[in-house]
Amino acid sequence: MVGENILESITTALGNALETMILAIPKIIGAIIVLIIGYIIGKILGGLVQKILEKAKVDDKIIKNTPIEKLLTTINMSFSRLIGVLVSIFFYVVFILAAIDILGIEMLSNFVNQVLLYLPNLIAGILILVIGLIAVEWITKFVQNTTKEYKVMSADLVTMFLKAILVLVVIVITLDQWKIDTSIIYTFIQPLAWGVAAAIAVSFGWGFKDVISDWSKKKADEWNKK
Repeated sequence: MVGENILESITTALGNALETMILAIPKIIGAIIVLIIGYIIGKILGGLVQKILEKAKVDDKIIKNTPIEKLLTTINMSFSRLIGVLVSIFFYVVFILAAIDILGIEMLSNFVNQVLLYLPNLIAGILILVIGLIAVEWITKFVQNTTKEYKVMSADLVTMFLKAILVLVVIVITLDQWKIDTSIIYTFIQPLAWGVAAAIAVSFGWGFKDVISDWSKKKADEWNKK
């Protein structure tokens, strides 16, 4: 009698498991179809964005000779391809979430949903980092050329410190976008920024001393000739 009950329980359990599997087959097939569609759409849109950026020659006009180009070169990646890959990943995650919803796995659905919500911050942080470092490169080159033109004292040193503080600011903003605590970094940035600003002010003041002197003499000579 006991044996019959055990056999009946096993048979019932196997029957329930088989029924659950059969009922799950349409969901599994639907999820696989969604994943395939998501992969195709992500691949197409990512490739399209990459081609648009390549046609616009972003790598040559904006990224060339910047720290971003050097960094991407080490991993055999161009900026256009990087943005294309990020676009593809975004759509992959969206369709993965849709597939998990179809399967009805709540725990995985919540996890992927959190990833999806964080993804815009990740992409925005990468863009801030890239654009910020490009801007830093342009600013420091402008300052370097200007200081050398007017023979500013310690021009290279001033430019180096300015570049360091600007890069640090860009990194902090990027980390903030990625929701990483940067409060301790701000403690060091503020006095460092004031120090760099003071050094630049002194250097420019000393450098322009001769420029103002020459300009004053020129005007005085013109006045005397009159």
